[in-house]
Amino acid sequence: MRNTGRALLAAAAFALAGAAAAGPIIIAGTDADDHGSASAGVNFTGWKFMQQAFEQIGANVTNGNSTIVCIGCNSSTALNAFNSAVSLSSVSASTRVSLTSTLDIANFFNGTGVVNINITGTIYMPTVVNNIGGGMTDAQLAIVNLNGAVINAFVTAGGGLFTQEQANSAIGYGWLQSLLPGFVVRGDNVGGVANSSQLFLTAAGQAQFPTLTNADISNATPWHAYFTGNIGGLQVLVNGNGDNVGGFNDAVVLGGGFAGGGGTITPTPGVPEPGTWALGALGLIGLALSRRRARK
Repeated sequence: MRNTGRALLAAAAFALAGAAAAGPIIIAGTDADDHGSASAGVNFTGWKFMQQAFEQIGANVTNGNSTIVCIGCNSSTALNAFNSAVSLSSVSASTRVSLTSTLDIANFFNGTGVVNINITGTIYMPTVVNNIGGGMTDAQLAIVNLNGAVINAFVTAGGGLFTQEQANSAIGYGWLQSLLPGFVVRGDNVGGVANSSQLFLTAAGQAQFPTLTNADISNATPWHAYFTGNIGGLQVLVNGNGDNVGGFNDAVVLGGGFAGGGGTITPTPGVPEPGTWALGALGLIGLALSRRRARK
């Protein structure tokens, strides 16, 4: 019985450790990469938001990798924004790679590419090409949509994820909707009013971006998507006033997995959430202790 108790306690400790290792996530309905600039070694507005997003994510990645991979930074503004945001950030020493061919992207997700998900710290997706020069194409996004479960496993294991607006593609956010049944995208082309010039950091957003102002993110507009329905364990970091003019209740930027608070993406159906593992671990601990007491 003593050995059984020790085994249960060890399993519980492992489960709790796994629950605490979920990586950081920022899901944005903005095209901040199309509304920013850099001058004299400083990023402004949308690129400043991106820089701070990469810094926050980099500080909270727990899978032991630091490489930042952009899926679909093809050229022009999307690629320039990615390079500037990373190179002027506190994670500038990280290797950064942009994958553009559909074969390279497929091999990234299946783990066979020279650059693949198993050696990556952060996955980044730029705004879709409909809204930015050199942005993600539908062909690239279609491969991402096939790999929702892979992305979920990557984040659950401590990897970071940062995305920009995908609502201007007919297949945008398909990978996320496969993970969160009931997750609803609204905005341009998908049944909602976006394009507001005003954005506001929530309390959770202020905690994650303490030096970012409402003016910084509002000057990186118009924005193009917001989210309703099932957002899993994610928090709302930035609100806008699209459909709720004056109310600022549209969830434009979601996030989670940061130290000190925030959730993560709900695992795919049939896979226990990290919180479920934790609750199960606590139950195992209680069972082990009660059996030891009974034996005594």
